[in-house]
Amino acid sequence: MDSPADAPPESRTFLVERYWPDIDEARARALAASLERMAQAMAAEGIAVEHVGSILMPRDQVVFSLIAATDEASARQLTARVGAPADRIAVAIRLTEGDRCAAG
Repeated sequence: MDSPADAPPESRTFLVERYWPDIDEARARALAASLERMAQAMAAEGIAVEHVGSILMPRDQVVFSLIAATDEASARQLTARVGAPADRIAVAIRLTEGDRCAAG
């Protein structure tokens, strides 16, 4: 899936929270790139999942990622395949106009 518009209509968005001591921008960028590559590989396998984006909060040592997927198990599988920590995964509802995230 190349863009958010390509996500299947039945997909939901999940927020993955990672509390990651000593995280820095380089490692966070590497994580985001890994999530992108793995999501594309999983999509090629027929698993509807997409890395929507990630942000780093360096002062708090936190990385948040938005994952579009048909279910939490697929979002969790994406995170596990890249070997990243996941302290919490929860349904997220984006509130800005034009967003495709569905209510959980």
